[in-house]
Amino acid sequence: MATEAYSGSWQQLIDLAGQGTESAATARMSLASAGGSSNAPADGDLKHTDRPWTTAAGVADALRTSTATAKSNLASAHAGVTADNEGLASAGVLTSVLTSWEDRLRAVRDECGSLAPKLRLVGKDLGERNVKVKSSLQGIDTPSDPREK
Repeated sequence: MATEAYSGSWQQLIDLAGQGTESAATARMSLASAGGSSNAPADGDLKHTDRPWTTAAGVADALRTSTATAKSNLASAHAGVTADNEGLASAGVLTSVLTSWEDRLRAVRDECGSLAPKLRLVGKDLGERNVKVKSSLQGIDTPSDPREK
């Protein structure tokens, strides 16, 4: 295929690749969506913050707390139901439903309690990784414009 069929960006990369490793090493690639939306960085660099991870951890903590409260409220609401309805078929059904909901709420509470610290750790780990990568690249001299030599 003739190189004229490629877009300008692809042609630039093909040209750089053909000029040897020194020129190819200065080629700068960016995310396809960079600068294309309000959420994407305008300079084409991938940015990371721990905010989404810590926010998700906070939501998991809040959900853990609310399910624990709901489980407690549910148990209080059912207190004495079996004794007051002894002999009725519905008493057994109510107890079964209560047990089922308590099990579900317990599972959600436990999962959220396990998930929150993991989410915080991801944010921390990614932030530390960013610092390590940035410091490892400090010694590389690159021109501001990839077409500069």
